[in-house]
Amino acid sequence: MSAEISKDDPRPESEQAADILRREILRGDIKPGAHVGSVRDLATRFKISGMTVQRALTILREDGLILTTSRGSYARDPEQATEAGEANAGVDLPEVLRQLEHLTSQVSELRGRLEALENRSVPGGA
Repeated sequence: MSAEISKDDPRPESEQAADILRREILRGDIKPGAHVGSVRDLATRFKISGMTVQRALTILREDGLILTTSRGSYARDPEQATEAGEANAGVDLPEVLRQLEHLTSQVSELRGRLEALENRSVPGGA
């Protein structure tokens, strides 16, 4: 379980963390019924905030890969997760929202680059 969050990856850290945990669940590194890890432990492991970990866990919960109780988050059997996902056929709203969040961050980054270029081209620019 050595995958890390990459600052060079344009995806949000929460999506990267969710993808790492998803792979571990699908490969069987995290067995069905096993504790995925506490928010604090996952935040330390991935070097991200607790809120970012919460978003990653929400992604996995919406995908049906984990079940969250008052005692923590636990891996589900990937086959059952697939069946749960098929029951929600149609528009995948969580995926649409993740893509929108990603696009919003890209637009924000491009806006910052454009402002930097505009400031360089203005004589005596700030």
